[in-house]
Amino acid sequence: MKFFKYIALSLFLAISTAGVSSVAFASVFSDIDNVSTKIAAAEHALKSGATNDDVINLIKEANDLTKVVMLPDSLVSKRQRANAHLKKARQALQKDNRAAAEAHLEKAASDYAKLKGFL
Repeated sequence: MKFFKYIALSLFLAISTAGVSSVAFASVFSDIDNVSTKIAAAEHALKSGATNDDVINLIKEANDLTKVVMLPDSLVSKRQRANAHLKKARQALQKDNRAAAEAHLEKAASDYAKLKGFL
């Protein structure tokens, strides 16, 4: 009977910990989705022929949303790499290089999509 109590207690702790961690990461998932949506909007605007200033504003909004995403320390470097692609896309648009900007936006979108897999 004592052995059964230990098993029940450890099972309860494991389930409660998993439940808390999934609730804690639910907001992170929605924040990542918001950033991905904004990057997709910037890509769509770029492909549809919007002005460079409009696309740059969308990229800045996506970059501002990345500051809200609270990731574990082990994933911060991956977020910084994705942010670097947003910065490079913005710089390419400032130099009127739309092809390079599109490539960097696609890379940033894929990097943010991969972040969810690491959580």
